[in-house]
Amino acid sequence: RQSMGPGAEMDDDELKYVEAIIRSMTKQERRKPKILNGSRRKRIAAGSGTAVQDVNRLIKDFDKSRKMMKQMMKGGKGKGRKRAAAGMPTFPGVR
Repeated sequence: RQSMGPGAEMDDDELKYVEAIIRSMTKQERRKPKILNGSRRKRIAAGSGTAVQDVNRLIKDFDKSRKMMKQMMKGGKGKGRKRAAAGMPTFPGVR
């Protein structure tokens, strides 16, 4: 499986793995993913029937998405807004 970038679509199989990984986490781990150390990741992988690399990939993708949403919510004027809109399509006559 390939790493899912922010905004990428998931197929049903990928979604099942993501759901299994999240359900294998405790409430505390879901609220604060920073506390996931090696042994916790190993337990989550075993509980979800996935590999530790899959758990790591999900956490990494979640972090990327969270940072991107934070950037977009920041918005405002100047550089921050331009960075949030980078890569977005532009339409003639639309500001």
